[in-house]
Amino acid sequence: MSAEPFDDFSGNFAPLRRELWSAENYSYKSFLKSLKPDYRKIGRDIALGYLALAVTLLGTAAMPAVGVWAGVAAGVGAVSVGYWIAYLQLFIHEGAHYNLAPTRAKSDRICNLLIAWMIGTNVAAYRTVHFQHHRALGTPEDSEHSYFFPLNLTFFVKGLFGIRAAEVVFARKSAVADAAERQVGSATDLPFNWALVTAPIVHGGIVAIAYWLGYWWVSIAWLVGVGMVFPFLGALRQVLEHRDENAMPDTDFTKISHGAITRLFPDGAFSSTFGGAGFNRHLLHHWEPSISYTNLPEFERFLMQTPARAYIERRRTTYMTTFLKLLSL
Repeated sequence: MSAEPFDDFSGNFAPLRRELWSAENYSYKSFLKSLKPDYRKIGRDIALGYLALAVTLLGTAAMPAVGVWAGVAAGVGAVSVGYWIAYLQLFIHEGAHYNLAPTRAKSDRICNLLIAWMIGTNVAAYRTVHFQHHRALGTPEDSEHSYFFPLNLTFFVKGLFGIRAAEVVFARKSAVADAAERQVGSATDLPFNWALVTAPIVHGGIVAIAYWLGYWWVSIAWLVGVGMVFPFLGALRQVLEHRDENAMPDTDFTKISHGAITRLFPDGAFSSTFGGAGFNRHLLHHWEPSISYTNLPEFERFLMQTPARAYIERRRTTYMTTFLKLLSL
């Protein structure tokens, strides 16, 4: 089997999987069947995100009492709010693959109740978009394409001021509508999305209550964190995962194929939260999307004993290294 110089099989794992499947010194099929998701870990990891948000709100509110200017407290709080919401939203990805609970129905309920509501959507709608990402990774038809754009000043401005988020939302709505027309005849036949109502009520309630209690800087922190920091971090993470270091900044990848590229990042406090829910091992997810993120370390150890080791090592890097290589201000 041969591979192109930059082919990591993240766009099509079948050729490498066939080699692993037919090997005699280990049983790939048996190994996959032996993997069992750790639902307690999933619960703890989601609880960590909510605990971090609660600590953020309390800490932001208390900062002026210890001499921190309220404006600085608002800024620090906004970064933390955005970071932890971005962390929690990574679990909608696990929900899209039905990995949050033993049954698909329960997984969807958990995802909608604890995760998807925050961004005014439901996991069924996100699943439609995300599966297209797996089918079309690296092509102009990819539904999750923040990595099409270079990491430059325009990216930072659009990311921080919500322009990129709006572009993503419109692209996802289009993808959902197209899928709905194919599956049920019309996008209007989809069930009503109650998260469109609950999300603004909850977010607005947090802002209003904090302001009413006299913590106006907490209100600002939540607004900026949700509206600016969170979407920027989401876009940045995807660029670090999928953008080719050699991609020309002026190439329009909505018309020209970018190519499928996916990276692996190390464990650690930052990588396991910025790239939480297994995103720091994103290449392995693209190889076997149905595997729970709780099993990805075990999956990696197994693959390191196989011919896949060479591809893993070639894509192993750090977030900072990739950021500096892609930065083109």
